[in-house]
Amino acid sequence: MKTVLVLGANGGVGKAVTKAFLGAGWRVLGLVRAGKTVADGIVPIYADLFDAAAVVREAGHVDLVFNGLNVPYPVWDTQALATYTAAADICEALNARQIYPGSVYNFGSRMPRALTPQTPFAADTLKGRIRVSIEDLFRQRAEAGRLRTILVRAGDFFGAGASQSWMNALVAKELGRGKIVTPGKKKTLHAWAYLPDLAAVVVRLAEIEASLGAYEVFHFENHNVSARALAEAGELALGRKVSVKHMPRFMFSLIALFNPFMKAALEMLYLWDVPHGLVDCGEGAQKGLAQLIGPLPRTPLDQAMKTLL
Repeated sequence: MKTVLVLGANGGVGKAVTKAFLGAGWRVLGLVRAGKTVADGIVPIYADLFDAAAVVREAGHVDLVFNGLNVPYPVWDTQALATYTAAADICEALNARQIYPGSVYNFGSRMPRALTPQTPFAADTLKGRIRVSIEDLFRQRAEAGRLRTILVRAGDFFGAGASQSWMNALVAKELGRGKIVTPGKKKTLHAWAYLPDLAAVVVRLAEIEASLGAYEVFHFENHNVSARALAEAGELALGRKVSVKHMPRFMFSLIALFNPFMKAALEMLYLWDVPHGLVDCGEGAQKGLAQLIGPLPRTPLDQAMKTLL
């Protein structure tokens, strides 16, 4: 039986991934703080993220690490790079490959509509530049023979348990009352990733990781849809009319006055103005995700939306 260590096991993406690995027959370890619990079936590993030696001592043999760490927006600028550096140190100490979910922040506010693995980075926000720095760290360590990474770039997460996601916290928060709320235009394309689908992809990649290079980047093409399409899916899920409500920008600025998360999120509001979607495609010898693992999981949008009710 193979063993995976999940960093961020109690987060939204961590919970989805641990469930998928358990379902696939893996032994699942979850790195958690002292006093915290984990879901049934997961072996808790109580150690400090910033003490790689302690993690190795407590975890023992590990075949793979899933890096599902989530640094809160308000401290992203001061803690993100150090946190992901600590994760890389753990993987090195364990001599285990990591799978890490990337984001679209790297492409900046002038990103093209179709984002492929070959699209150049053009980050123009603090969070975007830090994302680029994190990926540079992983790539440079791979080139030095110190770390093996599979980066799966995904859209905004959504699904049951993803309480901190844009979808759960704002866009579909009032779905049960027949409303979709968007900071942008109704027809602007936005990249989304339904967590159970993403988790299934992570497990499939884990099964073939030994055949892959030291640093691999894939784009998970899941639901590239507009707010209007979300509302239509919501109508199927609810069996009733769902309207799309625009939330004006001044409301975000007002909320930001007393909400640290919203204050830190203001620079990312361009994501609702610039149409974008992730595209799975390879180039040359680099295969796309579907070429490697077969048809990508894509839960029908209405079924995915129903889990938010």
